[in-house]
Amino acid sequence: MIFFVAPAHETWEIEEYLLQYGAHLRNRVAILKYDEIMRGKALPIGTYVFLSTDCLLPCEKEIAARFCRVLSSVRPAIKLLNDPGRVLCRYELLKRSFALERNRFRVFRAREFRLCQKFPVFVRTEQEHIGSLTGLLYTRQELVRALAMAQIRGYRLCDLIIVEYCDTADSSGVFRLYCASIVGDKIIPQAVVHNRNWVTKWAGRLIDEDKAREQLQYVQSNPHAAWLRDTFRLANINYGRIDYGLADGVPQVWEINTNPLIVRRPGAARAHSERQENLLAPMRNRFLQQFAAALEEIDSPADPNLIRLDISQSERRDLRAEERSRWRLMITTATRAISQPRLVAAWFLRRFRARKKRILEGDVRV
Repeated sequence: MIFFVAPAHETWEIEEYLLQYGAHLRNRVAILKYDEIMRGKALPIGTYVFLSTDCLLPCEKEIAARFCRVLSSVRPAIKLLNDPGRVLCRYELLKRSFALERNRFRVFRAREFRLCQKFPVFVRTEQEHIGSLTGLLYTRQELVRALAMAQIRGYRLCDLIIVEYCDTADSSGVFRLYCASIVGDKIIPQAVVHNRNWVTKWAGRLIDEDKAREQLQYVQSNPHAAWLRDTFRLANINYGRIDYGLADGVPQVWEINTNPLIVRRPGAARAHSERQENLLAPMRNRFLQQFAAALEEIDSPADPNLIRLDISQSERRDLRAEERSRWRLMITTATRAISQPRLVAAWFLRRFRARKKRILEGDVRV
């Protein structure tokens, strides 16, 4: 039995896969929520896959890691994927990759903006998988302004990181985003996304016969398998999807998502035409076949025994405090997002008045 553990709002990725393509695995896969571990609920023994480990708050992460240790003590040979106590989040992974000379670019926390010497840079969140919050920033002044705007939009400085830009465009200006997954010890190449935007997302993806042929060759040959395995091992991740690029032929890791999208939700807006979907179908089908086979390999026999994790009263208080803090942050972010146009307008008005005053006083030339 395989147990996927996810935050309450992050279970749909694996649920959609089971509904659409994993029907033959439904009796071998169960979905649990981190809340069930945090409440000390009696849980079964089997293969455990921990999803969205970067979304866990400190006390949650410590309890989930202790749950892993208890599982290992009960059954030493148990398969535990993404031990929350060992997985590297984005900042730690990028920082260590640069220190080991695996990546060519550096990463800083937002409060370390004075350490940035090489530009351009961009700002993104440490945890969310939404790409960059900014365009490319070419000076420290632009960086400071972008960080201030991010705070106006509701982001906390402690949640933001600054990343040096690494140009991976080819001679024609096309960027390639390589995506590969890992399940257990199986590396599964998934896709190559071509785009003329350096933020290489699915929107604006370039798809034609030549690019589809390049993608098929990628998933068939798995050319970066050794580097991928080393990078997943560095991050202590054995379930998830890595996004990376090539700089002069050398792989550069962008991030690893421990709860990746497997299949699109029914009814979701199509980003491609039917013809383009047909061009991508061979790669998608090959990935889904390999993904299902890898899940079957990590399965383990059902165990009738249950284990319960003892949660102390102090831990329960810490969990409640973290949950209140999480809700306050969500409410604050939502409130600022609603009032964002007014706040942004007020910020620019203050800037305009200050500049006008300096011009009138002769400090700035028009």
